[in-house]
Amino acid sequence: MTFLDFIAMTRRGWKILVVLIALGAVAGFGYAFLSPKIYQASSTGFIAAEGSSAIAGSDEAVARAGAYVTLISSQQVRDAIVKDAKADPAQLSGSLGARVVPGSTLIEVTASSASPEAALKLANGALHGLVTVIDDIESKTNNTTGTKVIIVPMDNAVAPTEPVSPNTKLAIAIGAAAGLVLAYLFLFARRALDVRVRVHTDMRELMGTGVLARVPKLGRNGTPEGDSHNETIASEAFRQLRTGLRFSSVDSEVRVVMITSASQGEGKSMTAASLTRVMAESGQRTLIIDADLRRPKVARNFGIDGAVGLSEVLSGQVPVRSAIQPTSDPNLFVLPSGGTPPNPSEMLGSVAFTSLLNEFRKDFFIVIDAPPVLPVTDATVVSTLVDGVVFVLAVGKTRRAAGAAARTQLEQVGARILGVVLNMVPIKGADSYGDGYGYGYYRQNKSYYVKPKKTGEKRTSAAPAVVPNVPQRQPGASAPAAAPAQAPRPTAAAPAPALARPAQPSPSEAQPVTAGARGLRRSTRN
Repeated sequence: MTFLDFIAMTRRGWKILVVLIALGAVAGFGYAFLSPKIYQASSTGFIAAEGSSAIAGSDEAVARAGAYVTLISSQQVRDAIVKDAKADPAQLSGSLGARVVPGSTLIEVTASSASPEAALKLANGALHGLVTVIDDIESKTNNTTGTKVIIVPMDNAVAPTEPVSPNTKLAIAIGAAAGLVLAYLFLFARRALDVRVRVHTDMRELMGTGVLARVPKLGRNGTPEGDSHNETIASEAFRQLRTGLRFSSVDSEVRVVMITSASQGEGKSMTAASLTRVMAESGQRTLIIDADLRRPKVARNFGIDGAVGLSEVLSGQVPVRSAIQPTSDPNLFVLPSGGTPPNPSEMLGSVAFTSLLNEFRKDFFIVIDAPPVLPVTDATVVSTLVDGVVFVLAVGKTRRAAGAAARTQLEQVGARILGVVLNMVPIKGADSYGDGYGYGYYRQNKSYYVKPKKTGEKRTSAAPAVVPNVPQRQPGASAPAAAPAQAPRPTAAAPAPALARPAQPSPSEAQPVTAGARGLRRSTRN
């Protein structure tokens, strides 16, 4: 992990950091609040030696006094304190300590107690009690030197006003630091144990290719979650995908693209539909084929009848002119899946499907919505027939192991993965993407992604999202009329005639279909 990775992890987990630091600080405050308070008082005395002169042999006296310091906590000293203070021994509970101040002839006595009054009495009485005990010991021993240790009280103790323990500020700081350590331990553990795809996952290492687009979370109806600004982000994401596909190959033109994912529910169908829309809006004649014969969704996304489609065409039940359906966009056509056949993978791998793609690629940019790679082999079969594969990974949902397994399965048949689409990228939150893992660059350049209401007015509203939103046909309504076009060129082995492409059409001259005014229009079914 680099320093930038650490900073990114910190920014993604800032809420966890804040919560655990706050909990640690509260725990430290609670410990300080519930712990018994300890007060401390100190008094000092002067060490002298009695002899032929007033302070003769003081060095020896200091050395001898240092040996007597350990007696400060003895029972004899406590008895002397109680006797001098004339108090109940229970009221003088606490601890005593003494030391000779280095480099001086002073002795310092420290008393600690739960009561400030008791600490004061213990500190003042301890010096007198220690002198009494030392005199008693000196009188009972044979002092041949003639030097007697004298401790003269100097500074009496002062009643403490603030407890020395617990230190509330220190306890809060230690608790907050402990919470910070626990928070980072949690973040590191989550990073190490996280098996799902994130926006910061290295796609080159996982899928062997880069990211073509990052699509924000979409609602159930295919529209971006949030305000119109979020719709703009989704629209630009699909346009980036369109641009990436156009420049994804140098040696050969990409005309047939398969959209798939590792498992179901990762947004491949919505990605395919949105890509088809933006390709058609750019003036490119586009055909979307629903090759997910087991769980078709294209017909529902475009609001058309999918009862007749690819299955019937490949089995020879209906001609392709009757199966392909136009939409409100003159450059967008849909070939639904049709009925569910008993052998989907065999039909998708048939010569008829290969010939159909070879003919249609001359006149259309083809987007194939294929099944997921891991559950069934259909997508693996189709991947050998297309120019490239666009792999959809759902952030926070797709497991990295599943993505790697799907990549291995596609590479085994020689499939070409053009790039990855990160779907369901949160616009905000811990797993969002962009400047600081948020869509910061869109916010900084917001004026580029909105359109004005009238000429000269300030831009205030965002452009609508590029998502399939074709109204459902009502029973008895006819399909959109198709303009006449050239007759299909004859072929010997093709299962369906090719659709002629007008030479250099302008946007106003673009025609919705090319197989005759009624060639690609299906009869209305009640």
